[in-house]
Amino acid sequence: MEKDRNKGMRKALIVTALAGFIRSFLTHDIELLQGMGYEVHCAANMDHPGSEGMGEYFFQHNVIFHQVDFSSYKPVSKETLIAFYEMRKLKNEYNFQVVHCHTPIVGVIVRCLFNGRRRRGCKVIYTTHGFYFHKNSSWKTWFVFYNIENAMSRFCDAIITINREDYRNAQKMRCKRVFHINGVGVDITKYRDIKIDRKEYRKKIGIPIDSIVVLAVGELSKRKNQKVVIEALGIINNPNVIMVHCGNAMNDSATTEELLKLAIDNKIELKLMGLRNDIPEICKCADIGTISSTREGLGLAGIEMLASGLPIVGSNVHGIVDYIIDGYNGYLANPLSSEDFAAKISILLNKEKRNELSKNCCQSVKKFDCSVSHKQMETIYKLICNN
Repeated sequence: MEKDRNKGMRKALIVTALAGFIRSFLTHDIELLQGMGYEVHCAANMDHPGSEGMGEYFFQHNVIFHQVDFSSYKPVSKETLIAFYEMRKLKNEYNFQVVHCHTPIVGVIVRCLFNGRRRRGCKVIYTTHGFYFHKNSSWKTWFVFYNIENAMSRFCDAIITINREDYRNAQKMRCKRVFHINGVGVDITKYRDIKIDRKEYRKKIGIPIDSIVVLAVGELSKRKNQKVVIEALGIINNPNVIMVHCGNAMNDSATTEELLKLAIDNKIELKLMGLRNDIPEICKCADIGTISSTREGLGLAGIEMLASGLPIVGSNVHGIVDYIIDGYNGYLANPLSSEDFAAKISILLNKEKRNELSKNCCQSVKKFDCSVSHKQMETIYKLICNN
């Protein structure tokens, strides 16, 4: 039975699998909803790497937080069943006027639970940060996940996509309102304008001054596919090239050991730097960026590297193709082919070629600046929530 606390104030609920995702990507959404007069609640799982300080974050942003034991990668599991019942309890406790859910498992749970509320005026919005199916998927993956998303699309008032391929696919589904935004936004000037003494900063973080640094940023995981870059560098076999990675292992505890062993087998120097708060500076220390995911909704790390003027080699999949222009600001490669990645990285080992492409990098990603995506989200919220 609904308790509907603070009845006089409209309530909005933002739901994600992992609490840290909110701090990384949804702060402006919180501010927008609060500016529209909503009391903002967030439901997520705070028990994961990268959630440190989230309690203080929610307090500082005047957000009411609800712990829900979501799994971000086990759709059929005890954790998902527990999360379903926790969300059902939360739904019955508050009268939310707006519910905005993110990521696939959360999207299914929330849309199922709140479908009845939609008939009473609650607005349900779903943002996909990358469908599990895409043009390079197997037929089985496409069949299973497309049909799940298509069925669930009946239970929301809007679907928001962050890449063009997902936008086209979502338009074929049953939801009548489908939007595309340019991701959640990158502060382009933060990466473009950072000034460092490159040699001194390399010394500070333990990178050889004269080496060619191949950079990867993001969680260590099979989906992020860092192994293809290591194997590619093994094929290139240039002792002056090292690989630097920023980010922690998220789901697979064996990933770190696997990659370190792979680097040894390929005679590659791999420097794992963990989570960092100086990514703009590290981008300025690097020579070549990589984003090698087998599936990627957009990949802010790639946009951040380009904003720094760093040409990148990226997978020719999903959202990555929305911002890498082959031969203009980097190169696209098959994420399942270490030979293809090696060929494209080899081109950028030439300093003159890097400098040529670097001139185009920042300009090519200006449309992904946070000022653009924030305005897009403001328009969508006002259209859906005031309708």
